[in-house]
Amino acid sequence: MPKLKKAKIDLKTDKTFKFLIGLATAVLITLMFPRYETIEADYTVGMVWGKEDLIAPFSFPIYKNETQYQKEVEEAKTKVLPVFDLNNTKISSHLNLLDSLDNEFIRIKKVFDYDYELEKEKSLPEEKRTTSIQILNNMKYALNLPLSEDEWKTFFTLNSAYPSQIGLEAFKKKIIQALNQVYSKKIIDIPKNRFRTPQVSYIKNKVVENLDTNELRDLDDVTRMLKNDFNDFFKNNDLAGIAVKIAMMYVYTDLKYNQDETDKILVAVADSVHKTLGIVRENERIVSRHDPITEEIKLKLESYKKVRSEQMGSRDYYIQQLGRFLFVLAMITLIGIFLFKMRSRIFEDNTKLILISTVILLECLLAYISLNLETSFPVEYMIFVPVAAMLLAIIFDSRVAFYCIIIICILVSAIRGGEYEIFIPNFAASVLVIYSVRDIKNRSQIFVSMIFIFIGYFVTIIASGFERYDDISVIRTQLYAAALNSLLSPILAYGLLIFYEKVFRVATDLVFLELSDFNNPLLRELSSKAPGTFHHSIIMGNLSEEAAKEIGANRILSRVGCYYHDIGKVVTPDYFVENQMDAKNKHEQLNPSLSAKMIISHVKNGIKLAQRYRIPQEIINFIPMHHGTTLVSYFFEKARSEEDPDDTVHDYIYRYPGPKPQTKETGVVMLADAVEAATRAIEDPTPARLETQIDEIIKSRFMEGELDECDLTLKDLIKIKYSFLKTLVGIHHHRIKYPETDDEEEK
Repeated sequence: MPKLKKAKIDLKTDKTFKFLIGLATAVLITLMFPRYETIEADYTVGMVWGKEDLIAPFSFPIYKNETQYQKEVEEAKTKVLPVFDLNNTKISSHLNLLDSLDNEFIRIKKVFDYDYELEKEKSLPEEKRTTSIQILNNMKYALNLPLSEDEWKTFFTLNSAYPSQIGLEAFKKKIIQALNQVYSKKIIDIPKNRFRTPQVSYIKNKVVENLDTNELRDLDDVTRMLKNDFNDFFKNNDLAGIAVKIAMMYVYTDLKYNQDETDKILVAVADSVHKTLGIVRENERIVSRHDPITEEIKLKLESYKKVRSEQMGSRDYYIQQLGRFLFVLAMITLIGIFLFKMRSRIFEDNTKLILISTVILLECLLAYISLNLETSFPVEYMIFVPVAAMLLAIIFDSRVAFYCIIIICILVSAIRGGEYEIFIPNFAASVLVIYSVRDIKNRSQIFVSMIFIFIGYFVTIIASGFERYDDISVIRTQLYAAALNSLLSPILAYGLLIFYEKVFRVATDLVFLELSDFNNPLLRELSSKAPGTFHHSIIMGNLSEEAAKEIGANRILSRVGCYYHDIGKVVTPDYFVENQMDAKNKHEQLNPSLSAKMIISHVKNGIKLAQRYRIPQEIINFIPMHHGTTLVSYFFEKARSEEDPDDTVHDYIYRYPGPKPQTKETGVVMLADAVEAATRAIEDPTPARLETQIDEIIKSRFMEGELDECDLTLKDLIKIKYSFLKTLVGIHHHRIKYPETDDEEEK
């Protein structure tokens, strides 16, 4: 028994996949909702409470505004005194200061004496010297003074009591005097500018005592004080620098900063600042209907929201998330119903559904990011909802864009915590921008839309601001954000449009317009190899564009579809009568069935060529559909006349493979193709003859059932007929015969 093959699932049209797209979109959007309760989030100071009276279902504290609370904490911290510990090492070192300095200078004196002897012996032969430079360097190194070689040379000048008769002993006395002056105040180990309090505290015998900061010196103060003192005394910057380095070796801090103890006090002080202003009792009215929102009421509402969020258990949280999911799912379902009923071709294509989903998700993501940004700038006006409006209007049409934008504005407002006051500005700007790109003719027209975006935001921001009696500075900041949105939205839309065209292979009217350029390689090849077909396509384009305009179809798509509908004829152009310039018909040497095969092959060849040149599928559809399943009637009748009457001529050999036209545009092009070819053969194309010919062709296609699968109605066919007639009369109008000149008569 043969195995049954599994049916291949077409993800492009699979209904289960459509459901998964909608479900995934709803889940992702639900996850972007804020984690707190949003029922009372729609309020700002100055607006009027439009809901029913809000009664507290439980008692809760009124929390201070976070900014005000942090300000009070900082103020409290500024009053905390830095905590220091007494430096016990300093006490013992200070007592031995004079002894230490005396001992140090005794050693320095030895180095000085050795240097003096070394200088005296420089004139003696080396064998008679008792000193050496190496011994001197070792003696200097043993002193461990932070002096360079140049500073040592300057220091040794004191051997000659230079300058101003200052010797080493006077140098030592000056350092001792300066250090005693430095120690007249307590020295701390951190810069004084690290604290702003007028006092500090320190622990002495387990008792905390305070000390004024003007009784303290930090190490920078000490260095600066010593430098000034030594410069005044020595009148020599180099000697003063040496004295500072030596003196700083004997500077010890009296107080050491206790970071841990200070931090403990800061934490305790911060905790002591009250976070609340009062309490709202159970059954107390929080706000009454039609009351204006004041700062106090706003604090109560925010406190109520916060406490209720904290009290929410896991069960309550999941119930809330379920409600949000159902809300989002309802919004997504509304879009699905609209597409199913009004735009079935979009609904059937899962790629296009994913495209719409990504646009919605992008806007929701921007709303989520804006909600989590901690800034005073009105980022709610930087969600770029007009970008979605432009993309949807250009890729699909204005109705799809309008319907989707309503849903997007609702979802954005919901994600922003029920901030529905931004719904109107986003909606107004988006609707205006849809109108601005509805009939877009080139990509640069996108940038004109920034004017419409700003007008939409400007009017609604001014109107709502005046209604709420907002401060002028608030309105001005919102307008700045709207202006920035207006500038950036067209740029983002331009880039994203190219992205969607490449990734999702969608063909917009802009792509069609670019394909209508006769410099396109495929059209250039058609015009050079099959000029008759090229001319036929251009005339067809004029017929189809005007007819499509009359019946509300896409006239740009119709015209461009005509340009490429016979592109397959470039493979064998000489087999088509419009390209036979030498009056030789190659079909005379072929039997009817082979001739029909050559004629029909231009459809298959055209599809291959178009795919090779990456022509959009919307244009490729015109190649097989403009013939539908019609007969190559000339060769079919020729075969019937040449065959033996007893033999049967199978019409499927002479019939195009189809499919029949599926859209209004392909239906119009089918009729335009037949009408243009037939009316070209009329010897005297008067309006009456043209109308008769058009009537016959339209009736023939209608009776053959070639128009059964497209959306053309009888009313549309009548409009198409008169549109064709009007265009053809203009093409075949009678021209005035000019009188011959004398020169021509002589000829």
